[in-house]
Amino acid sequence: MKRIALIMIACASAAACSFYARGPDDYRTATRKVLEQKQGDVESCYKQSYEKDNAVQGRVVVSFEVEPKTGNIIKPSIVPAGTTANETLQKCVLASLEGLKIDPPDQRTGAATFTWDFSR
Repeated sequence: MKRIALIMIACASAAACSFYARGPDDYRTATRKVLEQKQGDVESCYKQSYEKDNAVQGRVVVSFEVEPKTGNIIKPSIVPAGTTANETLQKCVLASLEGLKIDPPDQRTGAATFTWDFSR
């Protein structure tokens, strides 16, 4: 009886310790796919900004990391050098990234920069 219990524990532990490591192209594809899940939210950001000011346009450049082992997108921040959109649109795009996660998570930290262009 004790022997069966130990085998079951060992099997459960092995399944929980899976290893997934993407190459750069796979990481790029996975990141783009997860960001596309929020495309509707990003479009809403622009629509809301446009309703307040129909001249609003520009670019929002965001950098972030993908946390190893969890896949959570962390430390999103605006890249001032490439960003031309107003502050309201920038903040809304940043907020839309909350809760995003790459699945399955990777064992390595990922770093990414993504650009959204907004125009009429």
